[in-house]
Amino acid sequence: MSGLFHRAIDIALIVLGAFGALHLNVPAAGVHYELDALLVAFVAALALSVFPACGTYPSKTQRTRSVISSATRTAIAWLVVQMSGLALLYLIQRTSVLSVPWFLYWTLTSGILLLVAHTLTVVAFNIASQLQQRVSAADGMPVQRVYVSLGPTAASQAVKRGFDVVVGVALLIVFSPFLAAIAWAVKRDGGPAVFGHVRVGLNGRKFRCLKFRSMVVNAEQVLKQLLETDPQARAEWEREFKLKNDVRVTPIGRFLRRTSLDELPQLWNVVRGDMSLVGPRPVIDQELERYGADVDYYLMAKPGMTGLWQVSGRSNTDYATRVSLDVAYVKNWSLARDVTILFKTFKVVVYGSGAY
Repeated sequence: MSGLFHRAIDIALIVLGAFGALHLNVPAAGVHYELDALLVAFVAALALSVFPACGTYPSKTQRTRSVISSATRTAIAWLVVQMSGLALLYLIQRTSVLSVPWFLYWTLTSGILLLVAHTLTVVAFNIASQLQQRVSAADGMPVQRVYVSLGPTAASQAVKRGFDVVVGVALLIVFSPFLAAIAWAVKRDGGPAVFGHVRVGLNGRKFRCLKFRSMVVNAEQVLKQLLETDPQARAEWEREFKLKNDVRVTPIGRFLRRTSLDELPQLWNVVRGDMSLVGPRPVIDQELERYGADVDYYLMAKPGMTGLWQVSGRSNTDYATRVSLDVAYVKNWSLARDVTILFKTFKVVVYGSGAY
């Protein structure tokens, strides 16, 4: 995307947000607020200089861009522009005619639009860069050695990533009070509130899958001793990689697991790009062999906070069924299906179906 076109899109989103905020504003006490055209024009013009200075646009010399870095730079640049607009009104003594509700709605509306636009741009930029590298690497090689992806298309990956970032950030903000309360409750036994298990992600990349700690602090030692002394527990562990009646789980941890609240920290994994809101189950290295010839399908997608397995019985399903559900999800992905699975997940969580 050219710099000129990108700037034009940003200006359009800033102006669109300003007009859109008029419809969100609810007049109070019969007072009618109007759009401040001078402020909008100044902010739009200033954005042409501030946004590039903050590095919000991808550079031609860069091979990839971080989504988090881009979102942070965009948010900072937008706040700088808006604060500068307020400073201008103060200097020319026009603050008395400013509608504060309209200004706040405008800041929020255009801010969200800019974040979504810049996130989708960065995702598309990264995908295009990767495809270009693959074509360059294949130049001059025999046809049979050229890489061909059987996974989701670049466009669908961009849409899915944009959806994950927007919804993930929104949910983090909404659930922040609950996250703080749960962290306080978990830490009362002296251990950490959050822990991370190493899982296998997209293209085999390892990452730490975050959860609220639901087990005792010395869980590894307790598990080792249990597996050495209890043949039934050892057989269940080797078969399922989990225990239904796990003695390591704390009382608060049992509640968190039952309600799936222990998985809320994975929203950060989603925003970071390690995971997706919907996808295959996050698995460890030893589980990959269970996928057999279908392991490539697992590696084509980011693991999800929820997925077909979660709305199809969760832990009540056997391992072979979970694998087939993961493969079916990757083969038949669509944004509409993701939304459907998310809505079904809320119902499953409320009833605690298959959770332990």
